[in-house]
Amino acid sequence: MVAKGIARDELPYAMNMLGEIVRSELHSMIEWYIGTKHGYDLSVGKDGKYYKRYLTPEIYARYCATYSGSNYDEIWMSVCAMCDLFHDLALQVAEHFDFTYRQNEEDGIREYLKMVKEHEYG
Repeated sequence: MVAKGIARDELPYAMNMLGEIVRSELHSMIEWYIGTKHGYDLSVGKDGKYYKRYLTPEIYARYCATYSGSNYDEIWMSVCAMCDLFHDLALQVAEHFDFTYRQNEEDGIREYLKMVKEHEYG
């Protein structure tokens, strides 16, 4: 979704997908991760405003790196930061609950992103 917006030079669409759709999924994973570490009877605040309280400084810094300006290179960096952070937290959440992480699905998504980015800058 974000990649499609970048490839089509549709900044409003790309930013909306990044900020609303993709970030929402990242927030869900962060909240599951926080729950595995601190329990599920706490509030992370609206839009994660209390994440800093519950994440390590390193993870919180990685989360902050998921925000970008409107430059497409910055948006790509944001997408990569989101994917990497989601991956690392999802592995820990999956291990906590004894779930199987579907690495093949992530691999497909990352391959698509790579293909779009290479085509754009190719």
